[in-house]
Amino acid sequence: NYINVSNRIFDSRLLSYFTRIQYDFKGKYLLSALMRRDGSTNFGPNNKFGFFPSASLGWIASEESFLENSSVFDFLKFRGSYGIIGNDRIGAFRFESLLSGEGVYVFNDGLVYGTAIGAISNPDVKWEEQVTFDLGMDSRFLDGKLSVEMDYFNRETRDLLLVVQTSGTTGATAPGSGNPTANAGSVRNIGFELSLGYRQDVSDDVSFGINYNLTTLNNEVLSVNNGIGYEIGGGFGIGQDPPARMEEGYPIGYYYGYQTEGIFQTQDQADNAPSQIALGATARAGDIRFKDLNGDGVINTADKSYIGDPIPDVTMGLNLSFDYKNFDFQSYFFASIGNDLVRNYERNDRYTNRTTYYLNRWTGEGTGNVYPRVTTGATSNLVFSDFYVEDGSFLRAQNLQIGYTLGAEMLEKLKLAKLRLYVSVSNAFTLTRYRGYDPTSSSGAPIGSGFDPGFYPTPRTYLFGANIKL
Repeated sequence: NYINVSNRIFDSRLLSYFTRIQYDFKGKYLLSALMRRDGSTNFGPNNKFGFFPSASLGWIASEESFLENSSVFDFLKFRGSYGIIGNDRIGAFRFESLLSGEGVYVFNDGLVYGTAIGAISNPDVKWEEQVTFDLGMDSRFLDGKLSVEMDYFNRETRDLLLVVQTSGTTGATAPGSGNPTANAGSVRNIGFELSLGYRQDVSDDVSFGINYNLTTLNNEVLSVNNGIGYEIGGGFGIGQDPPARMEEGYPIGYYYGYQTEGIFQTQDQADNAPSQIALGATARAGDIRFKDLNGDGVINTADKSYIGDPIPDVTMGLNLSFDYKNFDFQSYFFASIGNDLVRNYERNDRYTNRTTYYLNRWTGEGTGNVYPRVTTGATSNLVFSDFYVEDGSFLRAQNLQIGYTLGAEMLEKLKLAKLRLYVSVSNAFTLTRYRGYDPTSSSGAPIGSGFDPGFYPTPRTYLFGANIKL
């Protein structure tokens, strides 16, 4: 059907069938099973539907006779689950060739603008599947004051949906066009989750609470479905090869670049080192020295390797609360440990300001072995290397809040049921060694996250408010 440009029509639909079975025996043996079949218009005729079963088992051990009168456990439950869920979150009609591109033609010595085929289609694109296995335990102690939850999880994402790279001969770089969406491979995440909670009423006027959670994560690409062995993405600098990769045996989106070993202190060192001319310029004293990983005497793309990844090894959260008479205090802290970030905001233009750490740049033999000389001339210092990769670990006070609730006598005078006044600050402070504006900077892309092109930093926000109940 012909659709007028000024009257665009968007069509996206889901259709689901599911059956669920739940069974409870004596309040301590639990079973739940779900079978569902989902269909999405985002996939072609042969792949519209996917089947996604799941099942879970639970055992409330504290209901057993040998633990029923336990002085240790108030509640103890063991559980396990296995299941598959589907993902269809891609652009609509990526299995078809849509006329969403732009065509420019010359007729009678004049330009005529028309319509052309848009993003490259992939009729074989299908549902992404996440297969999850989980073992967990829930428990409560000390008359319910202390709670402990633990989980081990193994999640494998199969047929991962990504926009993949293709040859320029396919027309993907034409105006309005783009690379196709495809099932790029499989990724596995293995980790452990721990949640602790404690609440104590010290007296009628004083109480406090602590909630802590921790998650570990080991991410690994299991396969790549393109016949090459890797997918690439992200961007660094101008005109450089995509610096992030999805490759078997590595974390998804890991950084692929050159390793460095300090700064050339003299021109003699630069002249006698492996040639860096393939990187765009002859090395000079004060330039970054790159490692010749394959020992062939030349620094080129064969010397690129893993130099970091954007996935944290551990994330943690901490909630603290404290009440004293009519005053209350609440706080939330978050930490990310083990992730790397890329400084992608530095420029080499003649009139561009530099960051303050360039005050420690190399200015002559022995003056520094970390920051290269400053020049606007041709240099290999701007190629992607571990010089631009930093530890992105951080601890942030996400929110701090203190409040005061008026007593009954004052509320009666004001004819109110409740009045609480509070002041809060979000993003109160961040502890990190990352030198950019914000250690949470990320594009969010599966391949290419962790590159900081100078995102506007998260602001610190102060809020004064009142909760009123009439």
